[in-house]
Amino acid sequence: MESLWTIYGLGPTNSVAQASGGKRVPMIDFRRLNRLLGLVFFLAWQSAVFGREVPITILHTCDLHGHILPTEDYDGHTNLGGFARCATVIQKIRAENKNTLLVDAGDTFQGTEVGYLSDGRVMVKLLNALHYDAWVWGNHEFDWGLDKLGACAQAAEVPILNANLQAAARDALPSTEASRILARRQSYVLREIDGVKVGIIGLNTPGVPHWSRPKLIQGLQFVDSVETLRRVVPAVRQAGAQVLVLVCHQGYREAGDDHANQINAMARSFPELDVIIGAHTHRNFPEFKVSNVLYSQADYFGIHLGRVDLVFDTDQGKVIRRSSNTILMDGNVPEDSGVLKLAGPELDQAQMVLQTTIGEATDSINPWGAPKHETSVHNLIFDSIAEAMQERGVHVDAIIHGIFNKLGAIEKGAITMAQVWKVLPYENTLGCCRLSKSELREILEEDADGYDKTEFRGVWGLKWTFDPKGPKGHKTISLTHADGSPIADDEVLTVAFNSYDLASGGMRWKRLKEIADRPASKLVEYDLQTRQAIIDYIRKHGKVSPQLGGWWRTENLQKDEHQD
Repeated sequence: MESLWTIYGLGPTNSVAQASGGKRVPMIDFRRLNRLLGLVFFLAWQSAVFGREVPITILHTCDLHGHILPTEDYDGHTNLGGFARCATVIQKIRAENKNTLLVDAGDTFQGTEVGYLSDGRVMVKLLNALHYDAWVWGNHEFDWGLDKLGACAQAAEVPILNANLQAAARDALPSTEASRILARRQSYVLREIDGVKVGIIGLNTPGVPHWSRPKLIQGLQFVDSVETLRRVVPAVRQAGAQVLVLVCHQGYREAGDDHANQINAMARSFPELDVIIGAHTHRNFPEFKVSNVLYSQADYFGIHLGRVDLVFDTDQGKVIRRSSNTILMDGNVPEDSGVLKLAGPELDQAQMVLQTTIGEATDSINPWGAPKHETSVHNLIFDSIAEAMQERGVHVDAIIHGIFNKLGAIEKGAITMAQVWKVLPYENTLGCCRLSKSELREILEEDADGYDKTEFRGVWGLKWTFDPKGPKGHKTISLTHADGSPIADDEVLTVAFNSYDLASGGMRWKRLKEIADRPASKLVEYDLQTRQAIIDYIRKHGKVSPQLGGWWRTENLQKDEHQD
């Protein structure tokens, strides 16, 4: 210690004092001691302000689709996921780490009976209860129209981030419903973590208009992602953000960006982004790099909870370490009792509805072999639509409608509402238009183009023979009435589609959308959902049996078809 005293001028002075034992001891200069203490405090303050490494954790959920309770994945594995399990881990990590942010990347409430019956409000209530730092909407937030979405927006106590959502026309006043939504949405939010300002930017997918009919998004437009970030990123920086986090309802695609997912372009154009948190494609990306930008995506239905860990160096003024992972929400994770209690009334109501028996299946009605092959699930949907339209005074000559072939079998015996939800988890409505034979052939050419994909639809009501490997635009070999009689060139056919395909099905059905929206097609859209048509059909008939109509067949692929 002698050297320290000497260095700071606090060593023994020439002044002495007489101790009680008669010994002389040197006196301390307390003015110099005060200077030392001041220096010590300054150095401590400097250490606290400069050169610190601040850890920041970001937890993220996406594509919950109303799943509060454990569910099953697309491969049939059960007892996985659910928001109640995510909440358990979220609160555990928060208790261990105060530097934690929490965000959701959209498609939050649509997809379950509990979400549907509560108009999405139960999931909003849970987001509020867990104090999310940001909620970024997805395309399915718009499935029920702007009135119900507006009510959810008003009920949300968390920031709603949709930087690329704008009024459709600057020189026109948006509708009341659109105005309510625009009033609640923000481009970004700033959160301060241990003195470090984190800017969170939110983007929806610009593909919404290609899945949702205009009546669902009237008065709104969805701007290109890169164009939006050129405007927003500088604004966030100017607002003081030191860390840049992009949360978007878009997913990374190995094949490259498309109209709905622009992850590659955003990472390439904005390398200053510290992390991109994705969604929409229902995939699990624990940790990935896109143009050297950290990318993470947390699966679907709460099957995984995402975690991003950043370390910000206050001396360098930047993030110096980045990592991420996703945490499996399996049976080892208990469900949060607070979430179960808060959502209890809505869950009880939904369970009661799902257990309701609406009819009986004389044998299994399954989607096995779909989408290439006609299945009994196809025909249950087709027959239900045909009858629903007939009850509304419309005779349909043909129906083009896909199936959700991941989870969709109705087992022999009692049919419950839960089984119908597995057949069709989405709220697509129905529309009919009047088409010529040549127009229908154009649409069927698009159908044939997707033969090897999940987007293939088939057809009902007509006999269609085609070659999937035939030349583009000439895949149809023959198209006749159900009894084999020819369709006249000047004959007008009434054809039913669902709203998703009428909106182009994510650019998959571009020609269908163009043709259906022509005034001459006299498109009539109904509020009736396909799922409700199936429910009504089963209730009316009591017993239903698996049916195959032989509506389509392929030529020049018999060997491949047999192997399938």
